[in-house]
Amino acid sequence: MNKNKYGTYKFGLVTASAFVIANMIGTGVFTSLGFQLLGTTNFFSLMLLWLLGGIIALCGALVYGELGAVMPRSGGEYHYLREIYHPLLGFMSGWASLIVGFAAPVALACMALSTYLHKMFPAFNPLVTAITVLTAVTLIHAYDVKMGGTLQRVFTFFKILIIIVFIICGFCLPPHGQVDGFSAATFSFDDVFSTGFAVSLIWVYYAYSGWNASAYMANEIREPQRTIPRSLFISTVIVTILYLLLNAVFLFAAPVEAMQGQVEVGLIAARYIFGEWGGNLMG
Repeated sequence: MNKNKYGTYKFGLVTASAFVIANMIGTGVFTSLGFQLLGTTNFFSLMLLWLLGGIIALCGALVYGELGAVMPRSGGEYHYLREIYHPLLGFMSGWASLIVGFAAPVALACMALSTYLHKMFPAFNPLVTAITVLTAVTLIHAYDVKMGGTLQRVFTFFKILIIIVFIICGFCLPPHGQVDGFSAATFSFDDVFSTGFAVSLIWVYYAYSGWNASAYMANEIREPQRTIPRSLFISTVIVTILYLLLNAVFLFAAPVEAMQGQVEVGLIAARYIFGEWGGNLMG
């Protein structure tokens, strides 16, 4: 039963988790590795980066889970800061989230989608594609809550399925010896305390952003005291595992020189795994 006693549709655990996963898995994981490779090329250091990012995101998810259970109301940090500290802090946080926290990442996601699509189909204008997709998805979510939840579940499951297929193929299809471009056999604490490692954490933080998504729609969730903490925890763990495996595939599939400083590392790795045409399709 997905409705409350008033007959209003409410999201369950699966949909709430799908929102969190979809918010987290975006352009960050498919674009940030190229910049991280400018700071360090050590395999274990890079994996530690993504593991550390996942642990930090999980800590945040646990905190938000507790806050969501105690104060089950939509708004996320706007509501929490307003109630715990002062309405002014909530107001400032709300404006920051509106402009930087939501508008900018959504715009970047649309730009990344249109860029990838343009490389496969040059006839597609990147700007027109980005605006069209953003408008269409927004209208669907605004039209009906249930339809928006269904769309989110389908897109999220499809996204996870594609990533799993990509990971499996990445470990099975590439010929041996493509890991020679980076130091996969050694680990140094000097890398961990280097400037490059610290700067790379910024990209990792961006890739993990979105772990608090379900807290923003507490009023739309069934039994938010139970569902919000569970959705945040489950989703963050799933995304952390996928990120670690996905970046390992990128490093095993493509030479470091081909990815350093590049934005579309996902497309580059896909071309090394599936070939030019298959890589474009996967991208």
